[in-house]
Amino acid sequence: MSCGIVAEYFVGILPACVIIALQILGYLSMPFFAQAVVEGFFLTRNVYKYLIRIALTAYLTQIVCLLGYLFLDGIPSPTRFNGAFTWPITLAVLVGAEFLVSLPRDRIASMNLLDANPTTHSSRYDVVITSSEANNLPVGLKVPKWPKSTFHGLAIVLFAFAMILITFLPLTMALLSVVCVLIFYFLHRWKIDSRIFVASAAYLALAACYTYVVYRLTGTLSLEWTSILGFLLCLLLPSKRRKKSRLVYRLCYLIFPAVTGLALILSVVFGA
Repeated sequence: MSCGIVAEYFVGILPACVIIALQILGYLSMPFFAQAVVEGFFLTRNVYKYLIRIALTAYLTQIVCLLGYLFLDGIPSPTRFNGAFTWPITLAVLVGAEFLVSLPRDRIASMNLLDANPTTHSSRYDVVITSSEANNLPVGLKVPKWPKSTFHGLAIVLFAFAMILITFLPLTMALLSVVCVLIFYFLHRWKIDSRIFVASAAYLALAACYTYVVYRLTGTLSLEWTSILGFLLCLLLPSKRRKKSRLVYRLCYLIFPAVTGLALILSVVFGA
């Protein structure tokens, strides 16, 4: 993501080939962020505070961009939201997916009667077995005691709201980020045979469709399809969780706004 910021503000300062390389590095990083968002979703102590922290990072970065435009000479007006805005949207999609997938559903137990029902002449008797508590949910996701239909409706609202945002807001890699997060979510939920092949084929197919649609609409070939390489690395590289202090985790949220501010200042210095 930082490479993408540098590529955006150093156009005309760095050679075109370097700008393209930085853009590709930015696209390659997206699956790593998507995987981290999914892991954070299942590990955080409070999903909603996690959402707020990510959203604050996005807003702080956007404020830095606006301040750079207002007070630094030669900084172009920001025409798109920064890449961090995608991740609160994907986190909302994950909450909706949990409401659809993990909430227990009613089960129907069927029994065969010794004597058929005299009215219906059927020997089958069905009993609805209800589930009163949610299970298999992330640690930090608190679920009120509402009817399951309410959660299903809320999930549909979250999905619709996310699609509206990524359709009408000027975001970067929003659709592919949502797809990538959902793939990592389902890989976490279920043990799938040949998971690398299945996940890679699904992401490659969707990325190809996205690239084709963008090309038909704009006439330009988007480099976002290169994120498939980062996706493969996420699947192949072993994941290692290193225990850090809470302060270190909190400070990590400031890295992207800090790098954005530094890139703004350096672009002015080297572009002068």
